Formats: sequence, structure tokens, C-alpha cells
Amino acid sequence: MKIKFWGTRGSIPVPDRRMMRYGGNTTCVEVTLGEKTLIIDAGTGIRLLGEQILRRKINDLTLFLTHSHWDHIQGFPFFKPIYSKKTSLTILGCTDSYNPLKNILARHMSSEYFPVPFDELAAKINFVNTCGGSYAIAGHTLRFIRTNHPSYTLGVRIEKGNSSFVFLTDNELESEKPVTSFGELRNFCRGASLLVHDAQFTTGEYPARKGWGHSTFEQAIELAHAAGVKKLGLTHHDPTRKDTELDAIANKIKTTCRKKSLSLLPVIIKESSSILI
Repeated sequence: MKIKFWGTRGSIPVPDRRMMRYGGNTTCVEVTLGEKTLIIDAGTGIRLLGEQILRRKINDLTLFLTHSHWDHIQGFPFFKPIYSKKTSLTILGCTDSYNPLKNILARHMSSEYFPVPFDELAAKINFVNTCGGSYAIAGHTLRFIRTNHPSYTLGVRIEKGNSSFVFLTDNELESEKPVTSFGELRNFCRGASLLVHDAQFTTGEYPARKGWGHSTFEQAIELAHAAGVKKLGLTHHDPTRKDTELDAIANKIKTTCRKKSLSLLPVIIKESSSILI
């Protein structure tokens, strides 16, 4: 399983030279599962991924949308494979909205916002509802869990044999009204080869941002340690967070983990970085 990050920013893309090393594009992750390609979220990072997919002549794609907030779907209309008749795209997701996921994307591409309507896309697009279920792809099993976020949001665990990747974006671990308890999230992540978790806020910022649906660096580390995961990546960087600030945070949390004798050394995910598990 190869995981590549095409977008690591939360809330809004930031084309700012002070924020380029860790990435300015919003959430998009490519997961290579043998000969199959799974994409997680369609933030602005999906635009460059789409160009790569066309060059690599990949026609069979699966896209899992964690939720429909703008920063996780705003790149979809700029994803070039959807304009090709050769593309077969399966979109996985779940929403509690009165609009199904297809209608949400179609409204996103209505004439008020975009010149090409969803119904005129050339690709063959199929929607699969993953509410409360699982999904199989290329011998891998995808399991889903609700996260604590103002919008209905799913996390995913992808596993085959001894390898497992958990992606939990937009998840508030210390939510005052949790949909999913810390214990449930810990069990979902248990023993994962890699956990990539939301860490948008610092401990100092968090009190003024409770209820926004995001976690701190320390909270994500606590979950990873409790679940006994092997590797932890931190993502969904705040749009105001500069590279130099993320460098300082990375040094601080590594020092903290060493002082607490934690074998886990977290990595702040950079755009374009890859991890093989």
C-alpha cells in the first residue's frame, strides 16, 4: 500500500510562499492498492493528481469522500479524468443531508458556480453509499467510522493482511458532544501501520475553537499512543500556519514524545510526500 499526499491544508487553499513546504492545497490523498487507485477526498490537491492519472493512463478509479465541506470537494470540477469517456469512477461516501452525495456534487457544479454541469461529464460515474458498511477493493477491506465534526463525516481504515492505514480528518477528539467516543476511535485505530489524523490547532488555540470539529497535535498523539499505532502522520494544517511554525511544532512534539519515552515519533505530513506500508 503506497500513500501519497496531494493536499494537506484545511479550510481553504493557501497560495502563499510561506506555506509551500508543507503544502497549500486542501485535502487529497492517493492510495495505491496493487493495480487499483483509491483517492481520499477531492480538495484542490486532486487537480494535479488528475493530471498524473491521465499521464499514467489509469482509467479505473475509486474516490472516497469523507464529507462534503468545500475544502474536501472543491477540486472535483478540476479533476481532468471526469471529462474523459475512458474513465470509470466509483464515488464512495455517506451524508445525513436530504440531498444525496450525487446531488451535492451536482449543485457544486451548477451554473452559478461552474460552467460545466455535472450531467455533462464524460466519465462513467457510479455512487456507492457507505453509511454503516464496508467496501472491498483489490483484496483490501475499507471500514468506516463517524468522526466528531459539525458535518456528517467518515473516517476510513484500509487493511489487507498485516498492513492497515487509518485516515481520520476533521475529527474533534475532545468534542463536548461526541458522536463517536474516544474509546471507539481508539479501537478503530488499534495497531494500525499508519494513522493520519487531523491536527489543525495548537493547545493554545483550541479553547477558542471548541466545537469546530478539529483536534490538536497533542490530542492526536494521545489517540495514536492509546491505540498502539506504528506510525502517526498529522495533517489538515490550519490555513494561517506557516512552514516555520510547523517546523517549530514538529520539533516540540518530538521532544515531548522523547521525554515521555514514547516510541512513537509523529510526522507532520508534507504535500507530495509518500509513505509505503
